[in-house]
Amino acid sequence: MPPCERTATGALGRPEGKEPTLADVHVYVDRPAGKEGTGLEDLKEALEGLDHVSGVEVDSPGNVVAVSFEGGRAEREAIERAVEEAGYGVSRLSVRSDPDEGPKGLWDI
Repeated sequence: MPPCERTATGALGRPEGKEPTLADVHVYVDRPAGKEGTGLEDLKEALEGLDHVSGVEVDSPGNVVAVSFEGGRAEREAIERAVEEAGYGVSRLSVRSDPDEGPKGLWDI
């Protein structure tokens, strides 16, 4: 899997020639007892194992995981399941809007 890079817009980089069918999703996680104060590296590893995921970045202090992926609703739901199977809860999901298609920012879904 290629390394994840930040672009000038702050979005996760994608492999050359791969266009997303859904914007990057930010998963806000609830940590279970016993994982408080730890990094989210186990969650990152679980998400990177999904075929449709092209990049993962974690913000451990913010309890946020940014995921770039190819696909739609089914693939997003697979990401949510992977988060839960790794022992975390999903408190909310946000997608980064396309700056060419309307207002910029993160939108809860």
